[in-house]
Amino acid sequence: MIKNFIFLAFIVAFLSHSAFGQEENKTPPIIYKIQSNITGVSSLSVTDALTNTAVTSFSLPLNGNKIELSKDKNKAFINAILGTTNSNAPGLVMLDLRQGNIKGTFNGEAVYRAKLSPDNILWVLLGNENKIVLLNPDNLTPINIINNVERPTDIVFSPDGSKAYVSESTLTFSNIIVSIGVFDTKSLALIGGFNPLPPTSSVIQRPKELAISPDGNILCIVTKKTVTFIDTKSLNMTGSFDFPNQGVFDLAQLFFSPDGNTLYIAEIGRNLYSCDITTKIPNNIFSTDPFTAIDNLQFTSDGSLIYVGHSRGRYILDSKTNKLIVSVREDSLGNDIALAGDFSIGEPPSLQTTMPTASQQVMTNQPFTISWQTVVQPQSFSIASHKIEISTDGGMTFNVIPGAEQLKADAQSFTWQVPDIETTKAQIKISALDIGARTGFSTTGNFSISRNGNSGDTQAPSVSFLSPKGGEKFNSGDTLQITWTSSDNVGVTSQDLTLSTDGGSSFPVTLGSGLSGATQNFTYQLPMLLQSDQTRLRLVVRDAAGNSSQAITANNFSIVLGADTIPPTVVISEPNQSQSIIAGQPIQVKWQSTDNRAVVSQALSLSFDNGKTFTQIMGFGGTDNSFVLSGLDKLNLTTPQAMVKITAMDGTGNKGEANSLFTISPAITMGSYQAKTLSIIGIGFMSNVNNTVKLFVNDKEVTLPPSNVSNSSFSLKGNKKKLGILKGSNTVKLVIDGVMSNDFTFSF
Repeated sequence: MIKNFIFLAFIVAFLSHSAFGQEENKTPPIIYKIQSNITGVSSLSVTDALTNTAVTSFSLPLNGNKIELSKDKNKAFINAILGTTNSNAPGLVMLDLRQGNIKGTFNGEAVYRAKLSPDNILWVLLGNENKIVLLNPDNLTPINIINNVERPTDIVFSPDGSKAYVSESTLTFSNIIVSIGVFDTKSLALIGGFNPLPPTSSVIQRPKELAISPDGNILCIVTKKTVTFIDTKSLNMTGSFDFPNQGVFDLAQLFFSPDGNTLYIAEIGRNLYSCDITTKIPNNIFSTDPFTAIDNLQFTSDGSLIYVGHSRGRYILDSKTNKLIVSVREDSLGNDIALAGDFSIGEPPSLQTTMPTASQQVMTNQPFTISWQTVVQPQSFSIASHKIEISTDGGMTFNVIPGAEQLKADAQSFTWQVPDIETTKAQIKISALDIGARTGFSTTGNFSISRNGNSGDTQAPSVSFLSPKGGEKFNSGDTLQITWTSSDNVGVTSQDLTLSTDGGSSFPVTLGSGLSGATQNFTYQLPMLLQSDQTRLRLVVRDAAGNSSQAITANNFSIVLGADTIPPTVVISEPNQSQSIIAGQPIQVKWQSTDNRAVVSQALSLSFDNGKTFTQIMGFGGTDNSFVLSGLDKLNLTTPQAMVKITAMDGTGNKGEANSLFTISPAITMGSYQAKTLSIIGIGFMSNVNNTVKLFVNDKEVTLPPSNVSNSSFSLKGNKKKLGILKGSNTVKLVIDGVMSNDFTFSF
């Protein structure tokens, strides 16, 4: 349910568009995302797309998989991840985004996909039941049922709503055979189909493996590493291509651009591809950060932006250039993203350059502080980054200043090392890019860059240090009190304070940049690991005419590192002690390492035998505090007593560590009884320990030996009496080395 009444009132106002004073018919843009932790607890977060700040969230009674928004964007339909739904939990929920009310249905059933047709009917794919149920999206009451659909997995509709294209799966022991059925949405009759298609090995949900072009003429499907193009009029294949799919379980999703000219292929992994539909040649246009996995891709309503949802947040790309605008990181794991509202809303940012000023003279080979003010217009997108360019020909051409290619969103100044050039037609242009891909800029008037500093004011400021002066001794971690005196015949405009550890040969450590002319002191916390007997300070002082002076402490002072015998402290928050995690799922590890001085290195190790032996998985710096375990073969196997260990080291070699015990459990995603053979599909049917397997049918153990066992499949031959199979609903579960799977229900 929604967190509190204040948030509820806010989201109602947000969705009704009245609280934002927008133009008529312009709705504020919203981002919805399923968030979850590794215990399977999910919520739907609501984020203001203008500012990228959270508005509220709704807790969900299921482990959410995909979001389908109603036509009016006032409801969200969310289905559960296969294998995570018990008999009491709904397989599909309808969330009222205005009131926060939740209604569930299909308790204990596997909902592969829920999608609204153009005529506003909710089509629900029940893969394990081999049927499609049509619901009224207002109240979730059944309207009709299509039976005998072989494990329906995904669905798309023709733009006119007359046809539904459904991907179907036929289970074999080695592969999943995929085909496409075409249904008349009025009569619900099967009117065509397409097969064969390249098989897939995936035994879990495959949402968005289908995509249809905006004009309805091209249907695409991805199976493992192959994308197939189908003409919707003739249902003949018109082409295909392979791409190096590195996604989890070879999974990928398809999306057409709004103009229909480009097909996007998003791995459930790190890579995003685009393909011109005429050439059918895929190009890798974007790769995520390590240890994240793409889970969805969405175009904004105006087609200007591409939101790439991933397991740890989202990327926002400019759809015209496919260039990254901003990356947003989140603490919890994510699973799907949906957009609502008008992303064409608002205005570009406005800027005003304050330094340098027109006709000002700037000295070559000196640091100069460029400053500006950026204003975000009301109800417009927040800033993503800044860029500074220099012109020496009166604004005819501009070049980016090195180091100022992509400054932070909140940057309002930059220290520029003026190059050794002379011109009377210098201009500075500062650009601000917002997260809506709009750009605003400000350009100065002409100013001069000169070597000799000829101007009305030729007198340089004066500056001297009061403390420290040299000869003092400080301990690392101490608070250093720095004082000085600076003045100018006209006025000091800016000051830069830096630190040297090599006796003044270089000053690589910036303590303060662009300090105001009135500042005469500065407080600096010495780093815990800093030690030097050749420490000096430098202060560079400038006036408005570009005149500058500097002062360097007359003698070296010392920073010493005291004895340290205290080891770091490590606390692991995730996975929690005795937590159970489904095999094959990414495992979020979170911890906090602290030290009386500083942690300098860390390592994450993993054990599958209750801590008897450990294997180091990854090394880290001293500040890292999270990692997602994925891609390890042993994580796909059931483990009764798995353990994660974090080791932290400080600068003197003191070591601290902590460990956390958890369980990796099996999960059943499909089950059937045909031709006197019970077939079970899932993951974690083999173990890292002893590989003892027990089968329970309708809560009774079956002692017959299995005919086939692999990590993802289990089969056993026998008549229904010996196996305890009943007419109607049957429940199966496996116990692997004492670790119990979920209950899975199928019909016979």
